[in-house]
Amino acid sequence: MKKHFLLFSALLLAGAAFAQTNSNNLEQVGNGNSTDLTQVGTQNKTLVKHTGNLNDLSLGQNGGTNTAENQVTGNENNVFIQQVGNANQGVSTIQANKNKATITQDGNGNIANQDLQSDDSKALISHLGNTNRSVQQQLGVGNNSAQIDVRGDNNNSAQAQNGENQFAKLNIIGNANLNVVTQNGISNSMGATVEGNTNQINMLQNGDNNFAGAGNDPRLIQIGDNNSILLVQQGDLNSSSIRQEGNTNKTINSQTGAEHSNIVRQIGNNNTATVTQSNN
Repeated sequence: MKKHFLLFSALLLAGAAFAQTNSNNLEQVGNGNSTDLTQVGTQNKTLVKHTGNLNDLSLGQNGGTNTAENQVTGNENNVFIQQVGNANQGVSTIQANKNKATITQDGNGNIANQDLQSDDSKALISHLGNTNRSVQQQLGVGNNSAQIDVRGDNNNSAQAQNGENQFAKLNIIGNANLNVVTQNGISNSMGATVEGNTNQINMLQNGDNNFAGAGNDPRLIQIGDNNSILLVQQGDLNSSSIRQEGNTNKTINSQTGAEHSNIVRQIGNNNTATVTQSNN
């Protein structure tokens, strides 16, 4: 009986040890590449592959069943990935040079995905909460900047930039908000702040030097619940500023051509504004 008990105990310990195993797969091909990787917890996984020179990665995971991936083809890229909690997924893929990519996630079940294919660009995703999902893509000549900062649960955000010198920033506080930003061209800029739940922003800038906010100057602002903004700027040198405070407000702004300006402010509930401007 004692032998059976010892055997059973040994099997339990072996199973526990297996369950707590973290895993890493790392490959660096080139010169001067550096990876600093730390995993604390259970069943965390990392995949790192660097092809090029002078790429740098700092990666840390603390918790259980987190997954992190960094694949780089290029030179002088700097990547930082930090995940705390359980079942988070962080992926940063770079096929370019001199980029700075950051992913920080604190909570459970968050997903962050970066696909960077432009030089001298910056991308940042920060999640504090649970089951948030953010996606960033940068294409084109380079010098693009994309930022997503989320505090809450169940938010979905996407930023896609194709061109040169684009800027996009989303600052989200609340739950179940949806934000989609697409920029094509040169020197387009947008900044948005959302405070509340189930709000939506869908924005397209297609052309050059269109403006809907900047880093410390957000021009798309929603405070409350169930508000929505649809903004389309097709052309050059168009600008738009939209502020909604309250619940279930809706703004649609379409600007086609050049040098149009739009300002909308709605305070209260169940307001609707539709503005269409073109040169024809």
